[in-house]
Amino acid sequence: DDYLGRQRVMGLLILKDGVVQVERYQYERGAADRFVSHSMAKSLVSLAVGMALQEGRLRSLDDRADRYASALAGTLYGETSLRDLLRMASGARFDERYDGADDLARFGRAAAREGLEAAARLVSERVAPPGERFNYASPETVMLAAVLRAATGESLSDYLQPRLWQALGAESSALWRTDRKGLESAGGNFNATLRDYARLGLLLAHDGQRSDTGAQVIPRDYLLEA
Repeated sequence: DDYLGRQRVMGLLILKDGVVQVERYQYERGAADRFVSHSMAKSLVSLAVGMALQEGRLRSLDDRADRYASALAGTLYGETSLRDLLRMASGARFDERYDGADDLARFGRAAAREGLEAAARLVSERVAPPGERFNYASPETVMLAAVLRAATGESLSDYLQPRLWQALGAESSALWRTDRKGLESAGGNFNATLRDYARLGLLLAHDGQRSDTGAQVIPRDYLLEA
């Protein structure tokens, strides 16, 4: 009660040994409401990459993005490996400050006009060799979503629905915002209920294995490397 009284938290759920110990909501929210993930969605994209790699849809993390996503041909991100995009180490100059005047804002405006893949052309200067320097940049995850769509022939949401969301036993549907061309804005914008976020957390706590059925939902070796 003291914590919720001091923190602007809409929902709080605590699991211990797979059992819900605390589940509380405030600000007129409840168990049926979906909450936006913000950048935690980036981890879902990485999980999808691991699954596509295991299935052979992606040949190697060292492949360039434009091997799969032809719309990225001729762009800096297209010439970057999947591994370096996963690690946000493309070497691109990109400033993400959330002040409405940074590169992310410019990228967002271009994406609203032309789509997320087309906005990749705004990022054109490399200030470090690929793989050398970490620089937090949300569009790098968006490029992975484009790669996954091209490699699997499905949207990221459709691809993950049976492999992750249904496989982990989610009780509610989730929602992912997209651009006007149906590509998920994968740097964030994923929405789910608190209980289903808890199910995902429990799955990750057990190295991708369901603690109730023993099913390995996420490739364990990929998850540990990630």
